[in-house]
Amino acid sequence: MSKVPETHKGYVFTSGSSRLTLKDVPTYKPGPGEVLLKLEASGVCHSDLHILQGSFPIPSNSVLGHEITGTVVAYGLGVDPKTYPEGQLYAAHGPNPCGSCRECRSGKDNLCHAENRTNYGLGYPGGYQQYTLAKVHNLIKVPDGVGAAIAAVTTDAVLTPYHAFKKADINGLSKILIIGLGGLGINAVQIAKAMGAHVTAYDLKESSRQLARQFGADVVLESLTLDDASKEYDFVADIVSIQSTFDLALKQVKSNGLVIPLGLGSPKLTFDQNDLLVREIRILGSFWGTSLDQAEVFDLVKSGAFKPQVETGKFKDLNEILEKLEKGQIKSRLVLTDFDDI
Repeated sequence: MSKVPETHKGYVFTSGSSRLTLKDVPTYKPGPGEVLLKLEASGVCHSDLHILQGSFPIPSNSVLGHEITGTVVAYGLGVDPKTYPEGQLYAAHGPNPCGSCRECRSGKDNLCHAENRTNYGLGYPGGYQQYTLAKVHNLIKVPDGVGAAIAAVTTDAVLTPYHAFKKADINGLSKILIIGLGGLGINAVQIAKAMGAHVTAYDLKESSRQLARQFGADVVLESLTLDDASKEYDFVADIVSIQSTFDLALKQVKSNGLVIPLGLGSPKLTFDQNDLLVREIRILGSFWGTSLDQAEVFDLVKSGAFKPQVETGKFKDLNEILEKLEKGQIKSRLVLTDFDDI
């Protein structure tokens, strides 16, 4: 068994601070049904910026990072090393469900309502550290041929649009507009195309629009205003989800169409009730994805159905990476690697 240090390096969140603090933190001792993971890759998400900006509150002294892949290095009581062997790459299912409540047992484990449950990196130990805890029932084996960085991205930036589009029943007869072509939005384009939909993509940045063209978007828009009320799309996925993009989505969706706000850009969004009622517009809430969705996504990535776009950066440079993300200087999804280089 691998030698595990008594302490390790981790980035700790302090409420009110716009930067994470790199500290020596005690290495977790896995309890019953848990394992200790040595981090191989951890995705950096826009939601972490919302936490640092104070719009998404979590407890101080938390370790962020909810897109996690790693290998098992220590076992808690009742965990069979033959079932979870050392060296095998696993992903953690971000919602961190209990596995036994009504939602979990009915295949909706992304909606787990267990008391005191917290998501990875949003209260439960996250991936911005060299070692983290995981409950074995929330580990998903990464298929051979799928690298750690790609696997980390699939746990949110691919899983989130996949779950939403599957829930919306997007198919070969669907016409969808995707607003926002960052790390999640580019994956959304690929997923919608894999489901057979006609895809229109929109973003303010030419580099993002070029990626959308590269990955098969049928139409790429350079501009979109409230005056361009086409009302022609069956579905509009608002990846940004601030009021201005949500307003655009409502103007573009057809009668009886579906708007899917997938971003955390604003905690509150408003709409014109008259327009919503008269045109029977539907708004779909969608949260992350189920463990079954995650397994399906891994199979699809392995098959080449879509190729998550990844940039990598060193663990030691996390704060600088978050600054670049805030300034819009990262084109796709950035993943932390090189956890021992610090």
